Amino acid sequence: MYVPSISPYDARLVFVASDMGGVYRSEDGGGSWRLIPYRQGLQFTQVSPPMAHFPGRIAWITQRNRVTVSDDGGKTWRTQPEGPWKNAPVTRLAAVPGSPDALLASTQDAVWRGEFSASGQPGAWRQVIDGGSSEIVALGGWLYTFVRNGEFLASPDGGRTWKTAAPGGQPSVGGRVASLAGGMDAEGMVLLASVEGVGIMRSTDGGQSWSRGKAGFENERHLAMAPGQTDVAYAAQTNGVAHKQLLRTTDGGRTWDKCFRMAMPWDKVSFGTNVERSWVQTQLGWGYYLTSNPLAVNPAGDGLLLATQGDLYASRDGGDSWQQAMSAVQHAADGGAAPVLSSIGLEVTSAWAYLHDPHDPQRQYIAYTDIGFARSVDQGRSWTWSAKGSPWTNTFYDVVFDPATPGRMYAAASMRHDIPHAQELFPTNMKFAIHAMGGVVASDDHGATWRVPYDPKGGEALPSQTCTTVALDDRSPPEARVLYAGLYGEGDDDRAGVYKSVDGGRSWRTASRGLGTPGNLHVYRLRIHPATRELYCLITGISGKGTNFTIPGGLWKSPDGGETWQNLTAGSPLAWWATNLAFDPADARVIYVSAATAPGHWLEGGVYKTADGGRSWKQVLSDKGIMQAAGGDSFDHTMAVVVHPDNPRLIYAGTTLHGLLYSTDGGESWRHFAGFPFAAITGVTFDPADRKRMIVTTFGGGVWSGPTLPEE
Repeated sequence: MYVPSISPYDARLVFVASDMGGVYRSEDGGGSWRLIPYRQGLQFTQVSPPMAHFPGRIAWITQRNRVTVSDDGGKTWRTQPEGPWKNAPVTRLAAVPGSPDALLASTQDAVWRGEFSASGQPGAWRQVIDGGSSEIVALGGWLYTFVRNGEFLASPDGGRTWKTAAPGGQPSVGGRVASLAGGMDAEGMVLLASVEGVGIMRSTDGGQSWSRGKAGFENERHLAMAPGQTDVAYAAQTNGVAHKQLLRTTDGGRTWDKCFRMAMPWDKVSFGTNVERSWVQTQLGWGYYLTSNPLAVNPAGDGLLLATQGDLYASRDGGDSWQQAMSAVQHAADGGAAPVLSSIGLEVTSAWAYLHDPHDPQRQYIAYTDIGFARSVDQGRSWTWSAKGSPWTNTFYDVVFDPATPGRMYAAASMRHDIPHAQELFPTNMKFAIHAMGGVVASDDHGATWRVPYDPKGGEALPSQTCTTVALDDRSPPEARVLYAGLYGEGDDDRAGVYKSVDGGRSWRTASRGLGTPGNLHVYRLRIHPATRELYCLITGISGKGTNFTIPGGLWKSPDGGETWQNLTAGSPLAWWATNLAFDPADARVIYVSAATAPGHWLEGGVYKTADGGRSWKQVLSDKGIMQAAGGDSFDHTMAVVVHPDNPRLIYAGTTLHGLLYSTDGGESWRHFAGFPFAAITGVTFDPADRKRMIVTTFGGGVWSGPTLPEE
């Protein structure tokens, strides 16, 4: 989570951004949240400066350098034309309310001022300062800021003109200012400046003189202060995991103490802690560091604070105590059991699959990246983290149920995440052991606990390597289940490929003869065709130095349970970066494969279809088709294709930039599912109790439920 913001005009209106593309809005002070739909244009906001609030509008920076404006409290946004700073990132924003409202935008090289027109657009930008600035603080009708060399400037006219405020015009604090904050009350004014190489400096005379309040600079790159008082301020140490403290002063900056004291599971001493840790710290043992611009202080000074790291934390007593603010905790059972959580709308997770238990409709599951696995016993209303017992808890890529034994499940678990997204297609480094590990795990208690069904050190064990997929032959004997597992690698110094077990996972042997292209065994999906019983293996792309999408993957078929393999996509464009597959439930000859656009193979992504069992392929959805349907202006990566189980003409395609698309004519034409709010889709499944409801898993936006067609 990044860059929280609290409206100075309504403390119930708060915002927070995620590094996964989502921006979230709350109207009740963070008690519940709604995702702002991605088509509003809020992109790359995790690197944005804090929002600039006016009485009737909000301004922010998206795509690093574009001003974006909302006139309805952040519900809808419009991105403005490129500013005169061109591609230079905007690092600071400041609101100057008035008639008209004015906006100050700082880059590394200049500060620009633009006044809002009657139509609500900031225009007529004019450079008012040469050199980038710190935050711009408004106190007593004046604006104050530091420029790059440490010179202190002031403006009496809303930022139109600036003058040097320090005596003699000399640098007044001894170094480059990382952050500036200030407050003013009936007793006077306090300005605080965090100075690189110096520490935190303070001034009580409008910047004429400065004294040291905290010696030593420890990456205090974010200062925050309610402007109507002069005693309490905060300093956040960011830009590194070594310096991650949140400091507080209650005497105007003279002295500073830690006010965010979190004890981790490995800490021997927990005395004095004041943070109610979130479940990822208690259950997964994750550490934390403060992200950039991590603190929002309610300008009203009532003690409401929001702080961002991996999660969002809130304090309502000025930092005396903190509570996680990501989920509603229903209860935490005795005996160290995992807490039961329900969503408050602030979902930033990546999920690969949503599963309904075939033996019990109350039980539902989510296979995740980063956080492994979760289970629900009340049809998805509340959730419990549930990867206990698995040696590999980062990612559950694939899960199957035993059709004859209630409670028995098998999962492909790994410590390497995010496959088949671009950042995880590089060659396997077996020396980087923990991130190369994985395997098949089994559960006999509906996913509450997991075990490795084979002896990891035995001669017939599945090699410990990234495992991305598992398939179960439901026609095999219950006492001798046939399982297939896919290990991800290149097959050079690793043992990637397909493996087969005929005894429920207790022993494994390789089943990869004829599979793949030398140098690319990035096995991602194994599926058994429900009609023909043939085994299909999808191999995704490979990138990296010397192998940047030069070795094809694609789709292979085995008619004999993995004994031999046939390449179905040799020579097809989809072979460079295949991402998923789907079968037509009514015609065994029809198969769909999704593919992403690879460097050197531009516009070859989309959805491909074969109507003859793989002898020939047709691109039924292209990058151009995605842009035309969704109204976008860039190529895309199609990561999923799904066929509705009751209607083989209804096809879905999930992309990374343009959200969800659908076809009602078997892929001949496509429409954009405009109502779906998140851009990056990983999959679609359907509610077995109501096939007009679908569940959509996303890459960074959690899991969503809704109608299978927009008109429904």
